[in-house]
Amino acid sequence: PPARSRAVPAVLPGPPLALAQSGAVGALRGASLDAAGAWRLHDAFQRPVAARVRLTPAARAPRRRPATAQQALLQTEDAPDDHGIVGGALGGQLVGSVFAGLPPQEFSVAFDTGSGNMILPSSLCGSVACQAHRQYHAQYSGASLPVARADDLNATVAAGEPRETVRLAFGQGAVVGPLASDRVCLGPDENLCAQTGFVEALEMSSTPFLISPYDGVLGLGLSGLSLRPHFNLMDNLGGAGGRFAVWLARDGDGEASEITFGAADGSRVGSRQVIWQRLARPHVGVWDVAMRDATLGGELLGACGLGGCFAAFDTGTAVIGGPAGFIAAIRARLGDTGDCEDMDRLPTLGFVIGDKVLRLEPSDYMAREGDRCLPRLMVIDVPPPKGPLVLLGTPFLSRYYTIYDRQALMMGVAVARHRRDEPN
Repeated sequence: PPARSRAVPAVLPGPPLALAQSGAVGALRGASLDAAGAWRLHDAFQRPVAARVRLTPAARAPRRRPATAQQALLQTEDAPDDHGIVGGALGGQLVGSVFAGLPPQEFSVAFDTGSGNMILPSSLCGSVACQAHRQYHAQYSGASLPVARADDLNATVAAGEPRETVRLAFGQGAVVGPLASDRVCLGPDENLCAQTGFVEALEMSSTPFLISPYDGVLGLGLSGLSLRPHFNLMDNLGGAGGRFAVWLARDGDGEASEITFGAADGSRVGSRQVIWQRLARPHVGVWDVAMRDATLGGELLGACGLGGCFAAFDTGTAVIGGPAGFIAAIRARLGDTGDCEDMDRLPTLGFVIGDKVLRLEPSDYMAREGDRCLPRLMVIDVPPPKGPLVLLGTPFLSRYYTIYDRQALMMGVAVARHRRDEPN
């Protein structure tokens, strides 16, 4: 049956605001530091986030009418259960639809805040990973253009001359292909559309793409993560792509996760206000903010050192990731966490951002694997210039509703509202 549409407010209050929520955000106390080895990621933490595709009434503008910042597109899609475990860097991804070409061709994509390019498998791709998914047919689109080189979207391809080919890494996998341009929409009724450059993949590694529930990837990072600004769909959308928000469902919510474009959804906010924090390095392209330290049970760990850390909000990461020293400091203080009966006695894990501590409960950062419970922590060394980075993935994003404002270059964070948090 068709999914029910739900009205989405045009805009939540803009920056700057402060958040006050008992149990989730609080003050600092104490300080200490230990060192220990870091646990490596287990497949159990690489499940895809499921969602459905829905357009809100506000997004149903007349065809060919320009999108505005007041329009809101709600994207969610169910990821089939029979695809199994998703591996690689996109283990915690939101999956939804984009439409490329005239007439539009529909593709499921991973909405990834940790990258800035769009990738679609080409109909000419011979990789097994491509053959397992829907493929982009350039010849069927009246708006498709081959792109000679990345620095000029309008550069023509001379007869007999090859197009520039790029290679993009995704965790332990990669995508290789030439550049193309086409009309790309975030809705089938020409909602939020723009001519955009992308990678037309001729090679896709089996990891993570072969068993993934998505055909391609739509990077939602800033233009610093893109090949060039005209390869960034959100930039090309202008004001309509200026803000989006992510809500990750939990078990028991009875509904899918969702991402809204053009507006944030106030009904997803479970706190009185929203924290707004300025992006630390927008030129790098990462949705990151300055983080002073991590805490356990309200005590500072010294995990970031004297200079602090950069923390990125990453929909493509299924864990809390970070440099070896950062993860080691948390694990050393946690100690042995294998007994599930002791999980409720574990301390809260907090991240000091601005003058607030954004806390996770043990149920947020621990996962049951058989008869053992293990922390959802992973050593991920992001090299410069983007790293080192602390990656706030699924454990954080399911606790907090996150708003990405590329016009103000700020992040909004609020406690997310879930069904189990509501009074009976």
